[in-house]
Amino acid sequence: MPRIIVIGSVNHDRIWQLDAPLVSGGRIQFSSRTTRLGGGAFYTGRQLLELGADVAIVSWLMRDEQGQAALQSLAADGFDTEHVTMVPGETAPLEILLEPGGERTIVAPAGRSRSLTVTGKLVAAGVYVNALVLEEHLVEQIGAQPLVVSQFPLKPATPRPSDYVISSRDDVADDLAVAWLRTGEIAGSRLKMLVLTDGTRPIMLFDGATAIEVEPAARVETTNTIGAGDRFAGSFLFALLEGLAAAAAAREASRITAEWLRRRGG
Repeated sequence: MPRIIVIGSVNHDRIWQLDAPLVSGGRIQFSSRTTRLGGGAFYTGRQLLELGADVAIVSWLMRDEQGQAALQSLAADGFDTEHVTMVPGETAPLEILLEPGGERTIVAPAGRSRSLTVTGKLVAAGVYVNALVLEEHLVEQIGAQPLVVSQFPLKPATPRPSDYVISSRDDVADDLAVAWLRTGEIAGSRLKMLVLTDGTRPIMLFDGATAIEVEPAARVETTNTIGAGDRFAGSFLFALLEGLAAAAAAREASRITAEWLRRRGG
């Protein structure tokens, strides 16, 4: 099984299922409220574990009762938690307001982003990065790995050497050339391809010169897509490690993500 390092957040998501869309100044009721582990590193790592990878996670948790329980849960799931840093403080949940149609609003505590680092040497077949602030030693360790896939950061972030960068089409410039330049500022000279998902519309792969469209899997009726993008990223990275070309990897990742959404919906 391939060894994969996943770098990013592990959250305590508190999901509020709203009975109606959010309206400014309105009064909204909710039908359920559940708290579960979430975050980019968590969902991506879970997908990789299910595909058979050996997954180490680089993240942080609070050193309170909830944080300790989360660490134990990660280990029970099969994660290598050696590089999870425990920090002083109290766990604060990420509030996710989920509307009936599937739209979500995320309310995060101020100052949530922390600089991530590791001690020692990382050795892996591939790395996935979904984090804003990375310490220099971790960036060096990322650059030493043979395959790096990164999520396109939506806020100012530490550049990290990446072969593939994944983003939602809505989160980058309409002009692919401009989007490529912005992506290059994050990924550096290793950049091979920008992968843009677009819901049920074709996935776009762009290498700076040529754009390729890949038809996604059949639409899955769901009102909860939380974690789907992270699952896609994990499946895409695993498919690349299996030897698939980028377009075939995107197609396979779309299929696997659709199956997961279908199972969760059931």
